[in-house]
Amino acid sequence: MFARIHQISALLRLISCAAFSVMMQSCVTTPSVTVMERADNLGTAPEWASFSTPQRNDDKHVRFLGYVEVPGDSLKSAAFNMADEKALSEPMRSLVDNFLQQNQVGEELRADAVFGRRIISATSGYRPAIPSLQITQRYYEVVVVKSGIGEDETRLRVWSLAEASRHDFDRARASYLRRLNGEPAVKKILDNIGAKQIERVMKPDAKAELGDGSAEKRDESETEVADK
Repeated sequence: MFARIHQISALLRLISCAAFSVMMQSCVTTPSVTVMERADNLGTAPEWASFSTPQRNDDKHVRFLGYVEVPGDSLKSAAFNMADEKALSEPMRSLVDNFLQQNQVGEELRADAVFGRRIISATSGYRPAIPSLQITQRYYEVVVVKSGIGEDETRLRVWSLAEASRHDFDRARASYLRRLNGEPAVKKILDNIGAKQIERVMKPDAKAELGDGSAEKRDESETEVADK
């Protein structure tokens, strides 16, 4: 008798949990985005204003994309300045990534911004000159994001496209790589990255200590000592 009651209670709990799960899933909706305004009254976004479309570099030019998304009531001029800054900083990020790639650093570790900042810091903020680097195109759109939960949200999305001559960029890359290869602090950083890669191979299921508190602070303090 008691066993029968226990089975019925367990079945009711199971049915209750299943019903709750279905109810929660029905409440989850994919946010929809409606474009309310575009720059220059364009009908669609320009082809270059997309991270899914590789920038069309050629024999004479290299291009870099900057993007920001801010609340819809933000000043467009301020948002454009932020997007410009991101686009103009992309060449340095590209140079650092190229350096790490040449030193056989894995893609996942290269994607960690901590290592890039440490390398730039190790060269005392050295920036190779790229005289022809400039913003060539800008685009914005105002969108309404409808999540189905709560109020709709208006967002301002801004893209900036920077362009430089390939000649200038290649010269800057060669200059920067020479600078990095001659820095003892950079070698220390590479040794640290190499140790992390070996650790990942030895413990494939363990997560790399990319931005984890104590390890990162210890690495940064070692770099600061090396810089001095």
